[in-house]
Amino acid sequence: MRYELLVDGRRRWKAADENDVRTWLREYRGEHAHDDPDAVHVQVRRLGPLSWLTGGTMVDREEFLGA
Repeated sequence: MRYELLVDGRRRWKAADENDVRTWLREYRGEHAHDDPDAVHVQVRRLGPLSWLTGGTMVDREEFLGA
């Protein structure tokens, strides 16, 4: 499954899989330790086969922060 990561609603990264999402979030949290350590400004959108039509599905970022 592919993912798209948004910061404040703007696309910042396309991830190939869940591990890619976790890596990106870990790096983001490190870079923003002083202003957004919990990555509350980040949204994760799951991109499925029909996402070009539906826009994808929003996924709770906590799903990726715990691992």
